[in-house]
Amino acid sequence: MLLKFSFVLFLMCSVSQSKAQALTAQIISETPLTAEKFIGVDEYGNTYQQTKNILYKLEKEKKFQFSDLQLGKITSVDIINPLRITLFYRDMNTVIILDNRLNEITRVNFNNLPNFRTVLFATTAKNNSIWIFNTDLQQLELYDYQNQKIQSHSQPFNTQVYNLKSNFNFAWVQLENSIEMYNVYGSFIKEFEISPSTAFQVSDQKMITKNENGFQFLKAMQGKFLDLKISENDVKEFYLNNENLYIYNGKDVKHYLIH
Repeated sequence: MLLKFSFVLFLMCSVSQSKAQALTAQIISETPLTAEKFIGVDEYGNTYQQTKNILYKLEKEKKFQFSDLQLGKITSVDIINPLRITLFYRDMNTVIILDNRLNEITRVNFNNLPNFRTVLFATTAKNNSIWIFNTDLQQLELYDYQNQKIQSHSQPFNTQVYNLKSNFNFAWVQLENSIEMYNVYGSFIKEFEISPSTAFQVSDQKMITKNENGFQFLKAMQGKFLDLKISENDVKEFYLNNENLYIYNGKDVKHYLIH
């Protein structure tokens, strides 16, 4: 009888633990937005969007914009540092750093540098640096654009790289079935297994992924992914800012708080 009771108690604990493995997201607001691409919302609550290769920043009643149509299509916009926004134009092998009013601070044309390099991805790093992926050497590099030198680099990759995300101290490189984490010295830190065609965003030490199975959330890089229950079927873009998740469906930006 005692054995049977212990077994039932074990099952109840197992079910309770399995339910605890799923997080919930509380909707905070829903804001209409018309844009070709939703970039994200910075720590000050400003919204960034892109239409016809023009970057817009919506700051309460104010609206700022930046464009350089000669550079062609904007490949990526990194807003983790709202005072130094990183724009990347892959076709022209060029990075532009903008201030908080979308005025140009500096421009890096990798075609004109003494040590030419072909860049696949470019994102924000600490101080006057950016993370870049050098396709000529197939390696992740921390590039000091003020002094025009490489501060550190990873070992060469022997597989295709699909994406790059970063913060000031770490970079995450997406491969076919994994995401690899690197520090500012170019050293490998950790690997996260993912399924192919997974989209992901990183904020500080948190990560969110989305694939055919829905959203998963990683509270800390030493933890594990937990299912995130969100009933959003139409997700065009999403952005993570700490526990704040922003989802754009082509008409509205929905702001969720992850618990």
